[in-house]
Amino acid sequence: MKKFEYRAYIKTRGLLGVSAQAITDELVLVHGDQASKYSTVVKWATLFKDGRENLEDDPRSGHPQTTYAAENIERVRAIIEENPHATHNIIKALTSINRFTINEIIHNALKKKKLTSRWRPHELTNQNRKNGVEA
Repeated sequence: MKKFEYRAYIKTRGLLGVSAQAITDELVLVHGDQASKYSTVVKWATLFKDGRENLEDDPRSGHPQTTYAAENIERVRAIIEENPHATHNIIKALTSINRFTINEIIHNALKKKKLTSRWRPHELTNQNRKNGVEA
């Protein structure tokens, strides 16, 4: 069960006047170890009783997730396609994306790794192997 579903259940039962302990006991009975803890049920039941409507978490401050966005993935892909010998430092200078994010994009989004100073796909297809031999 997902957080959203637990919270919907807590909201419904709490608004019906069921105690937080009873809600927790019901969740544990059905879901066992996967159920929300008592303190979590109390927190959400109180929030819903005080008028909260939204079941989602509130947005948090912190590092924005914009660096791992689709346009940055495309920028890194274009740089690597134009220059397969590009290093992290070159990509960082051209995009202003930090090294950790560049590494995440290259390895996780583009599925490439550095072989013989070139960015290559992790899993080489027959065409990739043929191109490597020709190069």
